[in-house]
Amino acid sequence: MKQVFLGAFVLALFSCNNTDNKKTETAAVSNADLPQMNLKGKVQELAETTVTIDSTGKAKSDSTTEISEFDEKGYQTKDYTKDSSGKTVREQMIKRNADGTWAEVQYMKGGKQMSRLTTDVKDGKYTGGKNYDSTDKQDSYYTELKTNDYGIVYSGKQHFMNDKIKSTFDMKYDGPHFIGGTATDSTGKTSYTGTVKLDDKGNPIEETSTTLEKDSTKTEVVTYKYDSTDDKGNWTQRTTYNDKGKPTKVVKRTITYFKD
Repeated sequence: MKQVFLGAFVLALFSCNNTDNKKTETAAVSNADLPQMNLKGKVQELAETTVTIDSTGKAKSDSTTEISEFDEKGYQTKDYTKDSSGKTVREQMIKRNADGTWAEVQYMKGGKQMSRLTTDVKDGKYTGGKNYDSTDKQDSYYTELKTNDYGIVYSGKQHFMNDKIKSTFDMKYDGPHFIGGTATDSTGKTSYTGTVKLDDKGNPIEETSTTLEKDSTKTEVVTYKYDSTDDKGNWTQRTTYNDKGKPTKVVKRTITYFKD
């Protein structure tokens, strides 16, 4: 599950996504992206397509496919979007430190930089970050970052270049799995609050979120049903339902694995 709801670039990058694991087992997967995304096996590529279902029950397929690529260590190496003709329209280019932590991520659209994030890391923990705009001018920075045992930044502050607070976030995880949290905007108002319920496999089955939109709040409750899984135990089709029990979205996955 990609946490882009904050509007802060940092979480989408730091979390690219059981508690009963032993500490030694946790250390073995620290910073690897597959556990954070709840993917099992040696995944090489994950491709997701979405079908949106309107209030009349009519289905419309998205014209793009979201693709993530991984290396044999379980690190995400690339994330990009292709249109129906196979052309890459959006792309995240990832650079890593020797220990697997994120060093830099560049977000591209139409072959041009939209934003870029660099990180500061000490002893496997993120201590800060700098964000740059489409002209590669720094527009914000991050402080007070907290990293869990899975290499996920779950709390921190984003500042404007004049040092004023742009946003804050404090997210909660059950092991590597996102289970909710809160975020605030530059005025100190809560811009997001949410909770996620998981099944015994670590998949989200219900999500409640409240977001601030133009001084008004919007609360949404959705549930997820997993329609199919592959022989590794990864889901290959998921349907989203609204609070009235009506289907609103179907996500289909194609997962490619490295050969054993």
